Amino acid sequence: MPTVILTRPKAQSARFATKLKAQWDGPLEIIIAPLIEIVPVAATCDVPDAIIFTSANGVSASERLGLPRGLTAWCVGSKTAELARTAGFAPVVGPGDADGLVADIIAAKPTGALAHIRGKHARGDVSARLNAAGITCADVVVYDQRALNLTQEVKRAVAAQSLVIFPLFSPRTATILNGEGPFDAAVHVVALSDAVKSAVSPKVATQITVAASPDGNAMLSATLSVMRTQIGRT
Repeated sequence: MPTVILTRPKAQSARFATKLKAQWDGPLEIIIAPLIEIVPVAATCDVPDAIIFTSANGVSASERLGLPRGLTAWCVGSKTAELARTAGFAPVVGPGDADGLVADIIAAKPTGALAHIRGKHARGDVSARLNAAGITCADVVVYDQRALNLTQEVKRAVAAQSLVIFPLFSPRTATILNGEGPFDAAVHVVALSDAVKSAVSPKVATQITVAASPDGNAMLSATLSVMRTQIGRT
């Protein structure tokens, strides 16, 4: 029976778990054990000409800034863009990763001031790279990704002589998991991107599979593929 440990914040993990169960027709153990807690950070933001979202959490936290509806929002991918549209912004859909989004913004050469609405821990140096390219962009930190420890339930699972699967969606989560290991169990990490893969310590994971693209659907497909391989399905 596959054991899948979901480490994103509870709401995001619950959505992923529901999709995983819907596409799996055998026994399955899913443990929801967030390694990150999203904590609001007091922030203010002068109204920019456009905003940048590199995470769904940034969209949610932006509601506290009182930004005007209809503002152009450069979004890292389709899911973030969908949330931004629901929040009243006019999204521009990026390719799924920060590097691609930065390239798209630089190519578009937007005028005026941009604001990157983000968490305390962020990769990609989005604002710095845009400013270096002559595009004015400020960082607005609206939440912190506070590290959490593995639960006792997870510790029992990773102490067993069996294989467990960790879908990891961020380098930050990978780094936190490194600090919790090494583990007795064989760990197969499903990584959102090469950046996440690079953050995983070889002392923690015996195998790593990188999703075909940096989005939730690709992560779901990759996780299901690893689960099928684990029990000998094709």
